[in-house]
Amino acid sequence: MGHRYFGRWLRTTALVVSFVLPVGLVSLTATDAAADAMQLPPDACAGMTAPAEENHASIRLDLSTTDAKLAVDEHGKIPLSGVLHKQATMVDVSVGHVTTKDFIIGPPPGDVAAWASSWKASLRPAQLGPNLVCARAERDPKRTARVLRSVDIVDLLPPSDVPDLAVGAVTDTTAKVTWGAASDNYGLAGYEVRVDGGPPHRTTAGTHTYTITGLKPATDHNVSVGAVDLAGNTSKTPARASFRTKEPPPPPDPDAKLSFLPEEGGATATWHPDPSKDVTYKVTLDGTALDSFGLDQYCQDANGKPADPCTAKSVISYPIEPLEQGTPYTFEVEAVGADGKQVRSFSGDFTTTVADPEVDPATIQLSASEGSQCAVQGGDFYVAVDARAVVKIPGGSTELFPGCYRTANSSCIDAFLPPSGEKILKCADDVTKLLYAVAPPGRGPVISGLRDGTGAAFAPSTLIEPVAWCVEGGCTTLLAPVKETVEVVAAAGLATATTSWIVVAAEGIGLGVALWALLEILFPGEIAIGGLLEYPIHYNDDFDTFHNWGADHGDWYNSLKLYAEVIRVTQQVAARDGLPFAWDDSKDASLKRLIDQACTAQRGTQGIRGCDENVTVYVPGGQNYKFKPMPETGTHIVAAMGDGGYPQPPARSQWFYPARSQGGQAAQSKGYRRNWFDTDVRFQPNSCQGRPRGKTCDEFPFWSTNQAVDLSGLVADLKPVPNAESLPQGSDISAFYSKCKVKDTDRFIVLPIKPWMEANGPSFGFRVSPGGASMCMTPTP
Repeated sequence: MGHRYFGRWLRTTALVVSFVLPVGLVSLTATDAAADAMQLPPDACAGMTAPAEENHASIRLDLSTTDAKLAVDEHGKIPLSGVLHKQATMVDVSVGHVTTKDFIIGPPPGDVAAWASSWKASLRPAQLGPNLVCARAERDPKRTARVLRSVDIVDLLPPSDVPDLAVGAVTDTTAKVTWGAASDNYGLAGYEVRVDGGPPHRTTAGTHTYTITGLKPATDHNVSVGAVDLAGNTSKTPARASFRTKEPPPPPDPDAKLSFLPEEGGATATWHPDPSKDVTYKVTLDGTALDSFGLDQYCQDANGKPADPCTAKSVISYPIEPLEQGTPYTFEVEAVGADGKQVRSFSGDFTTTVADPEVDPATIQLSASEGSQCAVQGGDFYVAVDARAVVKIPGGSTELFPGCYRTANSSCIDAFLPPSGEKILKCADDVTKLLYAVAPPGRGPVISGLRDGTGAAFAPSTLIEPVAWCVEGGCTTLLAPVKETVEVVAAAGLATATTSWIVVAAEGIGLGVALWALLEILFPGEIAIGGLLEYPIHYNDDFDTFHNWGADHGDWYNSLKLYAEVIRVTQQVAARDGLPFAWDDSKDASLKRLIDQACTAQRGTQGIRGCDENVTVYVPGGQNYKFKPMPETGTHIVAAMGDGGYPQPPARSQWFYPARSQGGQAAQSKGYRRNWFDTDVRFQPNSCQGRPRGKTCDEFPFWSTNQAVDLSGLVADLKPVPNAESLPQGSDISAFYSKCKVKDTDRFIVLPIKPWMEANGPSFGFRVSPGGASMCMTPTP
């Protein structure tokens, strides 16, 4: 029964597409552009075996029948020519998937004077390497002449040298390299950056920056950048530059008027009070009024406790959050006396820190760049560096370059690439067998949890997630660890800058195949359900071998992946860190209800369908993802969202699915300012007014979303929390945006799990992709 509903299930999974269109195609829709660039081979040459020709007295193709090689010219095109009988008319010429009807007709060569004319054409082949050339002519409406030849297409021209290389933002240990775009006759795969003559670091064609880290202070260095094209040719002369790192910064002066301790999503500003003059403080951030508070509100003693009384030996410790990570800010303090006049002022600058990425950006760039290169060179699959130790290469495969292979048999998968429509792959070849071998044991989606490189205890094997990676007419199957695959898909838009289009297809990738393969892997069985609450999946199931992922037409597929990832992550973190947490039937039912509410907020289909694909999920905790305490803040989020039940009023359900608003611009554009709860009379009285010393005000939804204040028609929920919890939460949500690639205006799910909060579990974030679920913000003690 499973195959009967496969087409409907397929519609619920994502086709992740990113188009890079040249000027000539900008007026086309993405679908039109793709169709224009990826025409299927003409039927007239179907079934022929090269070399072959029919009615050769009507048309000739000037290519050798053996060992034919053609090099693309300076425009990335190959020249084709031949002669035509006087009673024949040219129809078209195709190379692989690319067809042209644009010919130059001229006089025949001298040695074939009896013929009517010569013909010439040029076109850009979809891929390099082995190709088929088909030339067709017509003698009369029912007589078609055709010639088919094999040809090996090569690119012998290197890309241009890289212009405008510069080194800036130099610190004592880092530097940022930038350069201009190189050009190539056929297309760029990316750039290679070398530091001090070391190994090359690859970037994609659309990435023109590279940050060098790990340098020693006050030392000289050199850097070179060369372009790499899709054929593997490199620039003749790499661009070069040199620089010197700065001296290490002096240690902070404890007696300075104003000092900062920056973090990912905020900073702590400290200064010494002058109780003889200071009564209140007015603070601004980047010239905008931020807050006004009394001398005692943020005054601390040497132990970090509220100082009573506040003396000159005490410290004002003011948390500034939420902020964007890796961003410079200017903070000013104005001390006001009893008469309301300024008695002193001081200011300073700081830059927030940047969260460490889950996957090394250099690894992502390399896989995206070389994946494009492999596709264009006719490789059947590309294995990322991190997956090469666990992926067994099919026998008889030919390595085109490290990681890129052509198999002895790829006829089955070739017939379904590039992806188009709802097709079901029922055959098998070397590639589909390979993907079957690397799929999860139960051939369901990849549910990663803490596995995939987070420690031996939770990484029994590297989880591989494949995608179909197509650049113009060339497609390959890219295999990488699950976290890396999701990152590479996100980088698809920068993977190539000079080709017509790029598509990354992720249909059914967790089912043991690249696209629409082997329906037998989908476990049969039709289950009538009315919602996730009734779905027969439980916390103690083995998600690697669970058999009913595709049940009920696949409508609940993404919700089930979300559920399984939450269960797996919480179980593994609790075991790893000794947390007093374990799932039971009550918690299980509550989680399913919570997911139903979140998916309803996303899709507006309570009890009818589950979550959509490609969703990012933030699970807040009693500690942030770095295990810094924020129990009252976490409890506040849970309470605001219904305290484990249904939100009251019901309209709060929309808070499950906010959108990011970078820097709080959504609220600021509506005229609100930070600390609106203390300054805007429209929202007073409120829970944060008159809060005791040592407490700050926490608001949910977050200031950095489109639902802050009352932008969604509901006033944000407020609660006083300890000052010490401000920065942990600010850094938590900032790191989530960064690590999980939540761009400005992107929506995400907030999933407040009450028992996890009560067990003081840490926050975490993950993504639900078409092929599974994978961590993007891993709890790190």
